[in-house]
Amino acid sequence: MSSDRPQQGHPPPQPAHGTLRRIGGGLLALLVGLGAVVLLVIWFNSRDDAGVDRSGAATATAPGEVFDRPQQYLDARQVALLDKGDVYVVSAGARPAAPLLALRERLSGPPDPVLEQAGQAVVLVQKAGTDGVVALAHGRRLQTADPADPRLEAFASHWLGRGAGG
Repeated sequence: MSSDRPQQGHPPPQPAHGTLRRIGGGLLALLVGLGAVVLLVIWFNSRDDAGVDRSGAATATAPGEVFDRPQQYLDARQVALLDKGDVYVVSAGARPAAPLLALRERLSGPPDPVLEQAGQAVVLVQKAGTDGVVALAHGRRLQTADPADPRLEAFASHWLGRGAGG
């Protein structure tokens, strides 16, 4: 018996037709997959807000008022750290009031030069002649007579870490 001859009743195999069908199916699946990836990238890109200046909307309802004279309360080094994102709470007297100490502890812990340099610290400053309590962030100020005013914590927690970069 020879294997070169086709067996009776069986047509000779047609490998070209089946191979082309598999290649075509594979290409179709690849194109559908690539199309899905492109659509996902376009969708995620449309949801990305990088490069969009939202400061107008964010500051319209943000706590505090627009303020551009922090040097009235702070020295040059402190103003530079304010621009990094630190929040300064300025009050008169020899020592900060207990509610201000508690506020600092809740939001950034005890004084830490590393946190200050990173723009992540609430810093208490004593300055004679300060009327009440003044909280300062980059471009913002909140003034209150009461060191226990809940607006101080809202202000500090909102602006902490938001320096000149946003």
